[in-house]
Amino acid sequence: MTFFLNRDLNHLVVHATLHTLAWCLCGLFSGVFLLRAGLPLPAIFLVFAAILTLRLALRPLVLMLAPAIGLRRTLALGTLLYAFQFPMLAFVHGAGIALALFCVVTAIGQVCYWTTYHAYFSALGDTEMRGSQVGEREALGALAGILGPAAGGVMLAEFGPWPAFLAAFAIEIAAVVPLCFVSEPAIARKVPGSIYQAGQSGIWLFFSDGWIASSSITAWSIIMFRAAGARYDTFGGLLAAAALAGALSGMLLGRFIDRGHALRLTFANAAILAGSLIFKSICGGDPVPVIVVAIGTTMLGGLYMPTLMTAVYNEGKASPCPLRFQFAAEGGWDAGGTLACLVSAAFCAADLPLQWVILLALPMVAVQARLLMDSYGKMGSGRDLAPAGASSQPHFGIFDAPGSD
Repeated sequence: MTFFLNRDLNHLVVHATLHTLAWCLCGLFSGVFLLRAGLPLPAIFLVFAAILTLRLALRPLVLMLAPAIGLRRTLALGTLLYAFQFPMLAFVHGAGIALALFCVVTAIGQVCYWTTYHAYFSALGDTEMRGSQVGEREALGALAGILGPAAGGVMLAEFGPWPAFLAAFAIEIAAVVPLCFVSEPAIARKVPGSIYQAGQSGIWLFFSDGWIASSSITAWSIIMFRAAGARYDTFGGLLAAAALAGALSGMLLGRFIDRGHALRLTFANAAILAGSLIFKSICGGDPVPVIVVAIGTTMLGGLYMPTLMTAVYNEGKASPCPLRFQFAAEGGWDAGGTLACLVSAAFCAADLPLQWVILLALPMVAVQARLLMDSYGKMGSGRDLAPAGASSQPHFGIFDAPGSD
């Protein structure tokens, strides 16, 4: 594995794997947990829109904290704050104060976490091996994605929310430990030009990702949950089986990006993503088609994150400051996700089927493909693209960022 050559990245990947395990124990169930707590479908999408709007408003906190206390401490603080959203979810029993507090705590934790995490991974990673490193991180995360939903589903079904969500809380706290062994990247106090101008490519890439994720993932999760008989353990097992199918595909496909096939993989990713959305929208609610589509689309979908995040991380590393690049890019994610959630809520309020909500993501697939082609085009030219970092031009710079949630 290529990232084993990079000690700092080793520790960051261990942290990320623990974080993913915590998320899969609890966070993956948040939408269906709110459904079981009595919230109607429009309200669930409005809750996620509220969280993303709060994230967008609170994001300047990161630019105050990180230069003052350092990127590593800010990421550690973000990890600790992130952990508190898990037990807060257990208090939610419908609309009320507990739900409002869950939204606020979640927004604060995610703002501090994602901006600094993606900036860190961008800064510590190697441009010429970026696709492999992202793919291998995703493969390890997929292993956590197998154990987490299976265990979380059983715990929720047999013991209720508190054991599962407190276990997620403890694992997220433990994810701080590997950060103690990661080097501290320098953060520029000031950078020339506008943050948003420098991070424009990241903003639009993340806007597309936020729109696709916020419209399709929540709707598909609820469809799977219903197909699983509204049982947490069956739903968790389905998520685990899907994660097992995709555990190696991202790692293997990420290497093709480093070998100069980014353009081909961009086309392939767009075609697979579009096909996945279409299949999800037509499979209905019967268990067998849903299971087949869930496993098949996850296995083929291993191309998505390496294709997207290789471009974003390399754009960030080439920018004057990865932290500020990520700050701008994450704002794009929040904006795209908020708009998608609001449109999805309107669809549900109009009693349109969830399958239509999934199809909301389809037009954005073409937009994202165009953005990725432009981004990879900066690294090479011709029928296909040179490996990341192989261009003879100095391109940009020092640090890097982006990232979706």
